[in-house]
Amino acid sequence: MSLVPLLPPLLKIHSNAFVDSAAELGENVEIGCFAVVEAGAKLGDRCIVHGHAQVLGSSVIGDDCEIGHGSVIGGAPQDLQFDPQTPSRVEIGDRNRFRENVTIHRSSVEDGATRIGHDNFFMSGSHVGHDCIVGDRNILANNCLLGGHILLGDNAFLGGGSAFHQFVRIGSYAMVRGLAGISQDVPPYALVSGTNEIHGLNVVGMRRAGLSPATRKNVKAAYHKMFLAGMNLQAALDSTDLDDWDEEAKEFIDFFRVTTKRGICHP
Repeated sequence: MSLVPLLPPLLKIHSNAFVDSAAELGENVEIGCFAVVEAGAKLGDRCIVHGHAQVLGSSVIGDDCEIGHGSVIGGAPQDLQFDPQTPSRVEIGDRNRFRENVTIHRSSVEDGATRIGHDNFFMSGSHVGHDCIVGDRNILANNCLLGGHILLGDNAFLGGGSAFHQFVRIGSYAMVRGLAGISQDVPPYALVSGTNEIHGLNVVGMRRAGLSPATRKNVKAAYHKMFLAGMNLQAALDSTDLDDWDEEAKEFIDFFRVTTKRGICHP
């Protein structure tokens, strides 16, 4: 691979940065000292790549994203059976912010993609493993680790040092406390800590999201049906068919209808 400085109009590229001539850059892109952008990488308009960061050739990044110092986007998956020649990629939406030393790995599946939505904030040292699908407006605090094939919804907060087993699902508006070890699915709106321990609902997050008191009460009723009514899973799901639910409460209930590889966290 030949890396040469590239200086087209409307770009601010440090003289010690290395950008392959086969990389695709949008307008008003900034690239810092010793940063690397490989052939095949695509950066949208107004992206910033800070010094020593690397955007590898498997990466497609939207507009207004910031890649922090030392971050690596598009690295090979940490899979002992993976053939590095397998073509795969990372697809990232708009307005995502990656702080220092964040790592995002490409898919382990031929022509597959690790996908990240819009407006997410990845704090220092956080990691997204291969084949993950991350929604919008999530916050991953420092050193938060997502194993491979994780599905993360929207508006979740994952605390510093929390670690998630591969194939786990994490519902929207979930809040996971720092240093948690999660090897089971986290339902929407749940407040989780320790090892797979639910401690009620993320009421503060629900209020901040603008959910009305009536909707919050409805979600709490769904939580009671699924966890506290003394029924097994199928009986609890059957009982919910007799009631009318707000959209948010229905999202909570439907989370339990999906076949899970890992089981679901409980109180």
